[in-house]
Amino acid sequence: MLCTLALAGCATTGRSGRPTGSLQRILDTATSLLGQSKVTVNKRPYRADCSGFVKAAFSPTNVQLISASAKGASGTELIYQTLRERRRLRGPGSIRPGDLLFFHNTWDRNKNRLRDDQFTHVALVSQVEPDGTVSYFHYASGRVKRGVMNLRHRDEARDPDTGKTWNSPLRVGGGRVLAGQLFFRVGRPLDR
Repeated sequence: MLCTLALAGCATTGRSGRPTGSLQRILDTATSLLGQSKVTVNKRPYRADCSGFVKAAFSPTNVQLISASAKGASGTELIYQTLRERRRLRGPGSIRPGDLLFFHNTWDRNKNRLRDDQFTHVALVSQVEPDGTVSYFHYASGRVKRGVMNLRHRDEARDPDTGKTWNSPLRVGGGRVLAGQLFFRVGRPLDR
């Protein structure tokens, strides 16, 4: 019976390649929040920002994204530090659905007009395509939305041949900057 319970909560993909278990619940929750300005899951409100959205998406699971020992200046940094403590940071070549993307300098948090602001954004990976394009959910500009990032083409918004979007803009104030240019690290909260 214990084995059955452990497998029921497993965050993997089935034979069809489709997510199962915890991962599917997380992605379903994120999808249900698309377009929403208020982040609420099962009548529980979360902060209407990127880290609040990520916490809400993970709420149907037992994954605690912020540990009591984590130190940081923002919810995003607290999540990052928790994953660092748990040795759950990964290299950019191993991004999977359910992973978290951390970004620096998506906005001028300290208002000094310099790009020196760490841990300003976090996003939830929904899909990784064979060409390296990563689709993600995030809370930005007052609502939950989708974005894309391709680290093989960090400095290009679109494929010049097909027009396919490679990188969404993540910073518009002080000049448009793309997701691939602001990307910092990957965290993997799920055991898989």
